[in-house]
Amino acid sequence: MGKLTRREFKKQMNRERMIHAAVQLFSSRPFSEVSIREIAKLADVSPGLIYKYFPDQQHLFMEALIIESKGLYEYLESETDIEMIASRYINYMYKHETLYQMMAYFMLEMNKPSSITDQLRGIINPILTMIESALNLDNKKGTREQAQLFFSSLNGLLITYKNLPGRPEDKNLAHIHTLAKLLVKQLRGT
Repeated sequence: MGKLTRREFKKQMNRERMIHAAVQLFSSRPFSEVSIREIAKLADVSPGLIYKYFPDQQHLFMEALIIESKGLYEYLESETDIEMIASRYINYMYKHETLYQMMAYFMLEMNKPSSITDQLRGIINPILTMIESALNLDNKKGTREQAQLFFSSLNGLLITYKNLPGRPEDKNLAHIHTLAKLLVKQLRGT
């Protein structure tokens, strides 16, 4: 790829600042409480400029979520054991509060148009494929539905127990791992 012109470089930097500002704001508050004006102010651009890069706030959110998800894929991608996938997924989501918050807000709050839903599938499908492959390697007939059930169960454990009051963070994490191991045992039929 050739060297960027000054104009292309400026466009790229503006886009990156917008996404970075969106990540900061979307990871700290629900989607419905973040405005384009706030993102623009934090990114030091005009609100109108954001609309030149992204058709709406949801598309900007999805772009930020895609970028934040890349580290998770890299962390999981070489894993083939279903119990290790569960453990690594839990650890990653537990330690990467930004991604965890963004996914939770997105899954629980947003009214998603089909173009956003397609982008969400692009984030989730590689993880589901990893889970499905691990189930197949585990001598089970892993189906997409089993992978979806497993993935949503892991997220449910995180949402339910990650910030459970009255217990130290390390105890909450240990409890989530214990429940995930039980889930794996049930999937394996042992």
